[in-house]
Amino acid sequence: MDQPSHEEELRKIAEDATAPVSDADVSRARLVSQFVIFPVAIILVGLAIYLGLGLLTVERKTAEDYLNTIRVGGINSRWQAAYELATVLDQEQREGRIGRRFVGELIRVFEASRSDDPRVRRFLAAAMGRVRDPELVGVLIAALDDPDDETRINAMFSLRAQGDPAAVPHLIRIASNDDSGLRKAAVYALGGLDDPLTPPALEQALHDRAPDVRWNAALQLAGAGNNAGLEVLGEMLSPGYLEGFDRISGEGRRNILVETIRAVGMLNATSLAPALQRLRNQDQDLQVRQAAIEVLTGWEEK
Repeated sequence: MDQPSHEEELRKIAEDATAPVSDADVSRARLVSQFVIFPVAIILVGLAIYLGLGLLTVERKTAEDYLNTIRVGGINSRWQAAYELATVLDQEQREGRIGRRFVGELIRVFEASRSDDPRVRRFLAAAMGRVRDPELVGVLIAALDDPDDETRINAMFSLRAQGDPAAVPHLIRIASNDDSGLRKAAVYALGGLDDPLTPPALEQALHDRAPDVRWNAALQLAGAGNNAGLEVLGEMLSPGYLEGFDRISGEGRRNILVETIRAVGMLNATSLAPALQRLRNQDQDLQVRQAAIEVLTGWEEK
């Protein structure tokens, strides 16, 4: 069998940006992997620049190689190496090749990146979500106050991946930030952390003034089997509701509806069966119709 190309591997990283870190998180991650659009967009922008400039290499390097390039490389090679780091960390950790010494070096390089090209720090914050280690949690929590918003967002996603509830109070604080993008990221990150403080924080976010923060809160709650966001989910399925948001593309609408339908199915919210029946019978998007069919069929078979 042919080995995947380096470009294919990079594209897979982008596609897996919001994927679960363990089998136990599969259901919840499925709900949000396509819906939470902005973090994937950040990564895809970096990928597009990277591919567009023709900077891909075919040489196989280790995580230690990339970390060393970040330490001593030139201005462009440093951020490229930080980006590439995430592509090798997953495999090396699975193979048991990431030890405490490497984690310590990763922390030191991240701390030294404060005055570097912001892209270096952003990609390092994202890379720290690919290695589960308790030493990284405190570093990521501190990065929540970074002056660069993209670094803060990447730190939030990495904290979700770490799964340590120590981050919950800090994420709750950001969930009330004036910036709706940061609130949305905090809500998403909270959804992956099992802590008694998480459900009340997500339920409060159901009343956020920004619609997409409310949507994310409802989906995160549904992923945990909590139906407190059912009214918001019903609103998302209402005829013409999503079309009222000019910034949502046709693909975005599809993704939102499909994930909302799945959330309704996971909650066994049969009160929304009429909404699903309407989508099954009338929606022009075949994927939306198929999602509705699957949930309705599952209910009928019970």
